[in-house]
Amino acid sequence: MSAVSEAAASREQRRAVLRDLVARYAVSSQAELVALLAEAGISATQATVSRDLDDLAITKARGADGRVTYALPETPALAQALRQFVTGIEASGNLAVVRTPPGTAAAVAIAIDAGDVPGVLATLQGDDTVLVVAREPATGHDVAARLLATKDGRPPTDHHPTS
Repeated sequence: MSAVSEAAASREQRRAVLRDLVARYAVSSQAELVALLAEAGISATQATVSRDLDDLAITKARGADGRVTYALPETPALAQALRQFVTGIEASGNLAVVRTPPGTAAAVAIAIDAGDVPGVLATLQGDDTVLVVAREPATGHDVAARLLATKDGRPPTDHHPTS
């Protein structure tokens, strides 16, 4: 492989990891991204990260908590949508209730549906609320716990098998 193609492969790998980090974590600075890349074994300068963010059209967006973090340009992935728009998640019976700021429930419902979340049968959204119906044997608590873990960037702790 030539030096040029190695550099291109390295750039594409770095950018793939960068996109994954932005989708998974609430990152608010380029310095944080440089540190997270380093943890992933990728050395990059702030200038390189800045160029990558620009080339990937990654911008900053204000989340439901008021914090400004990097966001991917396409339809939000599940973790990003949950971090960006969800203000609360509660459960009752076979239901999880996801609260959002007005006008953002549709984006969250779309992300949950597209995210193929284990234990989710269906979603129904209003203006600021998403109702998530659990598929048996999962409960609303199981689904709420999974969504909260995804929002917080933690691995879910399953008590029941969900399919």
